[in-house]
Amino acid sequence: MNEVQTFRRLPSVRCWITHILNGKYSNSNKFLYTIFGQIKRIRIVVSIIEKKEILNKPNMGDDDIFEEDNSSNVRIEFHLDDGTGLIRATLWSVNPDDYKEYNKGDRVEIIGMIKNWNGFISISPEIIKKVEEPNFSLLCDLEIIKRIKDGDIKEIPEIDGENFKFDNDIDEIDVDSLFQDDNSKNSDIKEKLFLIIEEHTLNGEGVSLQDLKELLNVSDIELKENLKNLEIESKIYQSEDSIYQSY
Repeated sequence: MNEVQTFRRLPSVRCWITHILNGKYSNSNKFLYTIFGQIKRIRIVVSIIEKKEILNKPNMGDDDIFEEDNSSNVRIEFHLDDGTGLIRATLWSVNPDDYKEYNKGDRVEIIGMIKNWNGFISISPEIIKKVEEPNFSLLCDLEIIKRIKDGDIKEIPEIDGENFKFDNDIDEIDVDSLFQDDNSKNSDIKEKLFLIIEEHTLNGEGVSLQDLKELLNVSDIELKENLKNLEIESKIYQSEDSIYQSY
């Protein structure tokens, strides 16, 4: 009787980029150890901040950008941001035309495998789809927050060589601190940010990220952190054309 081999497809774990970057990767079993346990496949909602099409050639530098339409040996790199961190997703040996609809500024959901190359963690996408519903990002964030608040998390293990084990579940984590203002300055920025978005919404326009940068004159990190906080508080949302509006 012939034996039939079956393979279990590992579930994708909803998380933020910070959970990936703060995890510890095991080269022996190819797992990433995170507060959500051992994971190989992740599901994240992110913004594309840069896209590169690169022609793979022997002895070629990473910054050589693809220009030949008839090449069949092209990789696409997406640089991704979700407000908690930055990470790269790479598609190897693909047809660029299959991914021409995904561009800088797009909000997308990615399901993919965690990869490690010489200590550099990246994502190998299996599914990419645009996020059309403005509230989808908020719902995904709430799913992560609920999991943390419910205590469905683990202590990231101390790594001694390739011997791994998880300690007991974390007794307590202050998830609210992830979204609290660091100081009164940050609170002022958030309030001003909301008032600007609210004003532009009442005028029937909304406001772009670039316009917000110019109006507030703050760093990209401060701006994105406060936008994230306002989204989580259900005060604002980002439309499919990357315009911020208030509810």
